[in-house]
Amino acid sequence: QESYLDDDDWKTVESHTKVEMDEETGEPVRQQMVYVDEHTCIGCTNCAMIAQSTFFMQEEHGRARVFQQWGDDDETIQVAIETCPVDCIHYVP
Repeated sequence: QESYLDDDDWKTVESHTKVEMDEETGEPVRQQMVYVDEHTCIGCTNCAMIAQSTFFMQEEHGRARVFQQWGDDDETIQVAIETCPVDCIHYVP
């Protein structure tokens, strides 16, 4: 089974560049993105454990990062956001 991460270095890829695009308009299917304020993150691993297809922990700084926008379902991502102990995960715009 081929993974969507096979061709990219998921540790450095910017997640907004990997979003699903509408073929007709060329615009992202979803405008809202998930963002981790890496400066506020304390590296607790909570989000990466809950929404494993959306978040990972950066090795260099030990902070959470989004590697795949909407890698998990909305409910799972919302649980990760709501249970973040320092409230550093947000939706943008």
